[in-house]
Amino acid sequence: MNKTNTENDAKVKLREMHCKFNPLSRCDGSVMYSQGATVVIAAVLGPIEVKTQNLSIEGSYLECNYRPKAGLPQVKERIREAAIRDVLELALLSEAYPRAKMSLQVQELEDRGSIDACALNAACLAMLIGGLPLKYSFAAVHCIINEKGDFILDPEESETQHQKASFTFAFDSVDGDLLLVQTKGAFKIAQFNDIECICRQASVEIFDFYRSNIAKYHSKSEDQPLATIESARSELPMET
Repeated sequence: MNKTNTENDAKVKLREMHCKFNPLSRCDGSVMYSQGATVVIAAVLGPIEVKTQNLSIEGSYLECNYRPKAGLPQVKERIREAAIRDVLELALLSEAYPRAKMSLQVQELEDRGSIDACALNAACLAMLIGGLPLKYSFAAVHCIINEKGDFILDPEESETQHQKASFTFAFDSVDGDLLLVQTKGAFKIAQFNDIECICRQASVEIFDFYRSNIAKYHSKSEDQPLATIESARSELPMET
């Protein structure tokens, strides 16, 4: 890549990430997660009762559903759903709850690029905040090669219009092993290796985002009961 450092930095930087924990009330854990203008809601429920045909004495049954912004799921949504399920089956400690079901629902709110990686990251955060047992957390990163041969990390939708190839990687948080690789288009092995390294480095930033936001959430949860007790004390009638 015969580019200046400034140009390289601009092309291998993740979009700004935001999340809101538990926007939904009737589930064990939920998160609204965004990267740039791409927004997804993920919710988990479990362990819950499982139907007889899905019962296993060796581990829990995983249900995963992905819903598009509008209309019914099509082939691309089913492929995305299967990819999320494959990664979750690797990460989930299913032996912890045999004869039970874990359910994940992912709802697309806005797709402005990198929706596959965004959905996977939202699923991971929902599993973490819902307290479901995991062997490790995971982070997904999307990258493309544009018509000029430049690498663009976490691209906007407009930047993917004339892409030559696209890549989605998912890494675990313990050993950095690959959990998922999705590719599309024509590319060289050297380009694949370079993009894998770029995405692996970017996954560290996502894991740091997980840690910092979950720590903030739990610190607020610990402070809330204390604040409730203090407010209740202040409302007690004074003895005369």
